Amino acid sequence: MNKRILIIDDDQHMLCALEFLFTEEGYLVEAINAAAMVIPTVLKFQPEIILMDIRLGDGDGRLICDELKNSPITKHLPVILLTALSYREISEFDCLADAIIGKPYDIKYLLNTVSQLSDRTTDLLKY
Repeated sequence: MNKRILIIDDDQHMLCALEFLFTEEGYLVEAINAAAMVIPTVLKFQPEIILMDIRLGDGDGRLICDELKNSPITKHLPVILLTALSYREISEFDCLADAIIGKPYDIKYLLNTVSQLSDRTTDLLKY
């Protein structure tokens, strides 16, 4: 069964590239471009992992991540944040993300991180 990944990015080119990459890797992908759509999409699509840009046109990915991690319904979902922010800017904000990956990112590293975290979620859901 294909693992479900939710990708959120307001940059349409980045969103399409990530959607293509993960579809080619065998994931079932839901791609959205607005922060306001994240929670309803998570509840409907029920992803095993979330990949989200920090800077969204209508919201902050770090705050959305914290909202997901503080909810009993979604706290188990791994969230990976993508960012063009510097390390200093990232470290100044306490965030509950499972991983933060800088842009430009290494594709193999991104795929490996997503795979490891989604495997962890799949294992948790078995019990």
